[in-house]
Amino acid sequence: MPEPSSNDHDNTNLYMRLQQSQLVRANIQNISQFLNTGLSLEALDICVKLLEAGVHPQSLSEAVIQIRNEMATFNNGQSGE
Repeated sequence: MPEPSSNDHDNTNLYMRLQQSQLVRANIQNISQFLNTGLSLEALDICVKLLEAGVHPQSLSEAVIQIRNEMATFNNGQSGE
């Protein structure tokens, strides 16, 4: 009977991490929708990556709010032309 190679073990670990990652991503998306954040899937992914990189959560939320406010001001200025 052949012994499992370390490559098979690595592939299994990679598969499990991918499945867990997809589950976590889906849960984050569900929470975002429940809280009505209005963040796109891409924006959520970026926020999660920033948090994983060590960005302070409150600082990130303040930056998102500031960007939204500036975009609203910009869009209001565009519609007034």
